[in-house]
Amino acid sequence: MSVEGMQITNCHIHTFTADHVPTRYAGFFGKFLRIRAFRVVVLWIMRFIGHTPRSRLARYARILETSYERDQEAIFKIVQDFYPQGTRFVILPMDMTYMNAGPLRESVAEQHTYLEGLQRRYPELIILFAAVDPRHPDVVARTIELLEHRGFRGIKLYPPLGYHPNDPALSELYRYAADREIPVLSHCSRRGVLYRGSDKEATIRLADPDNYIPILDAHPKLKLCLAHFGGDEEWKKDRKESSRAGKPGPDRSWLAKIADMISSGRYENLYTDISYTLFADEEYVHMLNALLADPRLRARVLFGSDFYVVEDAKLEERQTWPRIRSALGEDLFRAIAEENPREFLGAAAT
Repeated sequence: MSVEGMQITNCHIHTFTADHVPTRYAGFFGKFLRIRAFRVVVLWIMRFIGHTPRSRLARYARILETSYERDQEAIFKIVQDFYPQGTRFVILPMDMTYMNAGPLRESVAEQHTYLEGLQRRYPELIILFAAVDPRHPDVVARTIELLEHRGFRGIKLYPPLGYHPNDPALSELYRYAADREIPVLSHCSRRGVLYRGSDKEATIRLADPDNYIPILDAHPKLKLCLAHFGGDEEWKKDRKESSRAGKPGPDRSWLAKIADMISSGRYENLYTDISYTLFADEEYVHMLNALLADPRLRARVLFGSDFYVVEDAKLEERQTWPRIRSALGEDLFRAIAEENPREFLGAAAT
């Protein structure tokens, strides 16, 4: 049990390693970034320049700095050390098989198998979601096997890797998850890992909250979390342009879209999380505080950090999550870090 009787659940972390990232992720520089001395130089240059710490090159350098020559358990132990004893973590694997950036050194099936063993070693602390990509020919059978027989408790989607969340291959899984109250978490931010295609904006738009409206209408019992609450760029847009009040329709920020979808009461099982976003700017916690005045939002926002991808955010995780707790106060933090995760995860948390 965490401090002061609070059972904190971090609903969004990653433990994938460099072996789960495509070989051409960073293009020509990829093979050199596997050399530690080269990574150190790259990261130093990125910090010195100041304008590109989130570039593809810098992001891959940080991924390797955390994950190279480490396994998933070692990465898990890093984040575990940031939080009070007894904190639980939802681990979200990444399936980059079809992102058009080269082969993987370890398949997503191998990634899942390792996590299965890791969960058995930390059964009280780890909740596993299965990475799902509808382009796998056996995606439905593969996912049901993980959920029913191998200890996985939820489904992770990442549409900007190159598929639409309304892909017909996913419809059976949405129905399956809704019938069994299995939680689904989907990437919903402009930032992140993108399919290597010619139209970047079209790829980003695969994560648009509007894409999920027909899914939720078709499956009202589906427990769905749109991760990152739209993402830090959309929070910046909302803050600067007053998009919630002044920009109806598709020009609204993704923050506004998600907040309005939840506040409407139309989607009782829709959630969002604050992973990465609240670590990108220290002002965002005050925006969140105001948003949580809405009782529906207060009951549907989840705490998450996006470790270790959050390593390239402005604020460091070890120092930032306690600041979030302090700024929100114990009641609000308990809502997003204990009560709401319990409702979202349901049987997955037991």
